[in-house]
Amino acid sequence: MTFRQPLCLAAVIMASTVAGCMAVSVALAPSPITLATGTPGGVYHPVGNAICRMYNLADERQARPCVAVSSEGSVANIRRVESGESTFGLSQTDVAYAAFHGEGPFAAGGPEPRLRMLIALYPEAFTVVARADTGIRDFQELRGKRVGIGKSGAGYTFTRDVVLGLYGWTIVDLEHGLELTPAEQNQALCGNKVDAIIFGAGHPNGLTQEATTGCRARLVRVAGPPIDRLLATHSYYIASVIPGGMYAGNPDDVPTIGTQAVVVTSSNQPNELAYAVVKAVFENLADFRRLHPALSTLDIKDMVPSEAVIPIHPGALHYYREAGLVH
Repeated sequence: MTFRQPLCLAAVIMASTVAGCMAVSVALAPSPITLATGTPGGVYHPVGNAICRMYNLADERQARPCVAVSSEGSVANIRRVESGESTFGLSQTDVAYAAFHGEGPFAAGGPEPRLRMLIALYPEAFTVVARADTGIRDFQELRGKRVGIGKSGAGYTFTRDVVLGLYGWTIVDLEHGLELTPAEQNQALCGNKVDAIIFGAGHPNGLTQEATTGCRARLVRVAGPPIDRLLATHSYYIASVIPGGMYAGNPDDVPTIGTQAVVVTSSNQPNELAYAVVKAVFENLADFRRLHPALSTLDIKDMVPSEAVIPIHPGALHYYREAGLVH
């Protein structure tokens, strides 16, 4: 017994030492870089994962992996970046502009002057889909209809309110506006609980495909003099067209408005990190385009964000100047 006790004591000491080393190792492990995206099933989520994939495969990652995290969308993503909860976030250009200037959903908190852009991505179309049996073909025909209006926190709900305002409407002018998640929107449309649904997305996307094949839904035009005035006075909105033939039962081009999906961050983030993310995407653009259909038509010259929206992060600007994309 006296011989075995020291052995037992030695084993305990060794186990404690190993456990202690593991605890120190875990404590010293660098925290990941996080990129706030959107709900699974939408476009933001796979696009965010694609950005992180490019960064993680590059040498510049400095042992800090990038992790894409799901969220409620643009508004929530910017709030996460502002608070430091996320390193980067995906946003629409109109939402980023509103946050920087303290407008719309950010009015109560005031301007966020530290918000910066890194990369401009694909156009996001303001999308309205109605069941074929409703006869709805133009946005102005939604008045008095049952409409799935999306969930607060998603960027397109901000765009939705802007468009409603152009027609002198608010949500109460819709007979029955239901706040629904993306998955619930299609169920409500095909289940005849709503006549139309509103959302924003890059095209093609699974939500529109499911609606057009599952319940013969039709894309709705968002065009006319009110939209023309918006495009003429707000640089962060763009004319957009959802191509005919992209979805079943929708052979014609459908005009609407759009924004651009952008990667945002805070001026508090190091220049080296911003530079590394931009470089990883731009120098592996062919691989990046293949990771999602919404990225397949990206043109490098259109990916430099416009400072007419909000300022570009200095680290990103350094890369763009180095690559000869800006002067």
